[in-house]
Amino acid sequence: MSKKRIKEIAIQHFNRLGYEGTKMAQIAEEAGIRKQSLAYHYSSKKALLLELYEEVVQEEQQFVRQFFSESVTQTLDQQLYAFLHEHKNRFLTHPNVAFMYILSFITPLEVHDFVLAQYRTYLGTLKEELAAVFTRHSDIRLSPEEATVAFVTVMDGLDVQLVYETRQSYEQALAITWNVFWSGVQR
Repeated sequence: MSKKRIKEIAIQHFNRLGYEGTKMAQIAEEAGIRKQSLAYHYSSKKALLLELYEEVVQEEQQFVRQFFSESVTQTLDQQLYAFLHEHKNRFLTHPNVAFMYILSFITPLEVHDFVLAQYRTYLGTLKEELAAVFTRHSDIRLSPEEATVAFVTVMDGLDVQLVYETRQSYEQALAITWNVFWSGVQR
């Protein structure tokens, strides 16, 4: 059994059962290995979660960089709206992305500091990329820093819809907040 498959199973368990409900024995059983074999790779559930979370954050940082580098030919509103749409799709179709966001909202105490530090690195990357996007556009009335804060705040609110509500509630909230955000940012 590869570590990759163990990680896929673990993310499914963390997403479905939460940190407290996830059991290493169940991960091992589903992976078709003994718990002792799983312990060879990961000494504890915490060690498994820490490795997973760090990898997922790095994947999402790469996604953010790639998205904004590949969408430079779009207008500002197209680029930002497409990012929010793709962000939703990634949450719904990539268990790793859901894991990252759910854990950032519902953080077990024993890994709180680590998760917070890792999530802040992701936010740092997101804010850097957004500030660069806003800097390239003179058709906004806010400074790049203010526009970045406004966009991240909208995104945070939308993430609440994904973590605690449904795709439909995300789409409904996006339709409303996008108009308010874009009206407030453009000249």
